[in-house]
Amino acid sequence: MMHDFSKPQPHVASKEEIARKRKLPVYMLLIVGIFLIALLVFMIADHSANPTAQVMMSNLQSELMNV
Repeated sequence: MMHDFSKPQPHVASKEEIARKRKLPVYMLLIVGIFLIALLVFMIADHSANPTAQVMMSNLQSELMNV
């Protein structure tokens, strides 16, 4: 029997369906949280980078530009 998509779905949902629908936002929040933590770690690591390494990189770039 084919499903008629023009008719609205009944609003009665099983407990499994409700549980599945509630788990999705939790996964989304978890993914967004991990992304934000990674972004913060990246920003903190960028600010506390070794200044001598930055000077060496700028010298290397200037040497490459002069070639």
